[in-house]
Amino acid sequence: MKLLSVFLLLLFAMKGINSQAQYASNRFYVNAKYGYGAFTTRDFHVFGLTANWVVHDKFSVNYQFEYLNRNDDVRHIHTPLGLIGGPILLLAGLANAADGDTTTSGGGVAILGLLAFVLPDGASFHQNIGFRGDISPYANILGIDFIKDRNSGYKSIKYSCSLGVKLTYILAEKMALSGFIEARKVASLPVGLVGGIQLGYGLGER
Repeated sequence: MKLLSVFLLLLFAMKGINSQAQYASNRFYVNAKYGYGAFTTRDFHVFGLTANWVVHDKFSVNYQFEYLNRNDDVRHIHTPLGLIGGPILLLAGLANAADGDTTTSGGGVAILGLLAFVLPDGASFHQNIGFRGDISPYANILGIDFIKDRNSGYKSIKYSCSLGVKLTYILAEKMALSGFIEARKVASLPVGLVGGIQLGYGLGER
């Protein structure tokens, strides 16, 4: 509730700023992110950098790099899945080539590894609200969490995904303020609910 109040106050405070940009006017957005949520009794704060690559007026792909700190002294580092799969495939392809592989399989695997590096977490659908507003349901289904229990020292890597909706208001030509709410699932943990805000900056005109 506090996050929503802060978001609404910022929107009203910035309403008078002149802006001639819609969300899809920029090709990329880089966002600083803060959220608060819980997996049942495990409350957490999440801080991160996210990026949106606007590939169409109605469509963008999402990248998330996040630090999640739980109240039971467990931390999560979230990245797109491609940051794990990409290096593995790239090294496998290079190893095949180094072993004298005369077929195209080694090179093909290496190319797949390079492509996997840019594999996004997921995608968003965008709908304008007036001129400066944007609402975007999103699904991030290709993520992983590096998890460390600081009580026991146990480390693990778990699949992570989220479904949510983001409301964005263009404050100025390159600046965007967003509020979001999402359901998040990390492997065997219960489904968590997260709410938060993002402050974004647009790069590259479309």
